[in-house]
Amino acid sequence: MTAHSGRSRTSNYLKEPKTHIPSSTMSDTAAYSIATHVAVPQKAPYGVDVEEGKTYYWCTCGLSKNQPFCDGSHQTYNAEHKTTLKPMAFTAKKTEKAYLCGCKQTKNPPFCDGSHTKL
Repeated sequence: MTAHSGRSRTSNYLKEPKTHIPSSTMSDTAAYSIATHVAVPQKAPYGVDVEEGKTYYWCTCGLSKNQPFCDGSHQTYNAEHKTTLKPMAFTAKKTEKAYLCGCKQTKNPPFCDGSHTKL
C-alpha cells in the first residue's frame, strides 16, 4: 500500500472498485490517540450508511458493544483506570456508505485507512 497522497484510492481489502476513503473532517481530534486504545474490536472496517448533516460518535476505545459507534463503555473504563477516553464526533458531509475504522489504528479517524492490514 502506498502513502496517502490526499487523493481517492481503492482499498484492496474492500474489493470494491473506486472506493472513496474521505479525509477526516473532525474538529475534536484530541479525543483520538492511538496510544490510548484499550481494544481492537475487529481487523476490518465497518461499512455503515451515514446521512448528510447527521452527527455520529465513533468509538475510540474499542470497548463499545455498538461498534463502530460509542455506547458509553469508555466511562466505566475511565473511572476504573483514571483515563479520559471519549468518542470522536463527526458530521457526515453526504449520504453514503462510509467505511469506519474497526482496528482503531487509523491515521485518518474515523475512516479506515488500511492500517488493519499491518496488524
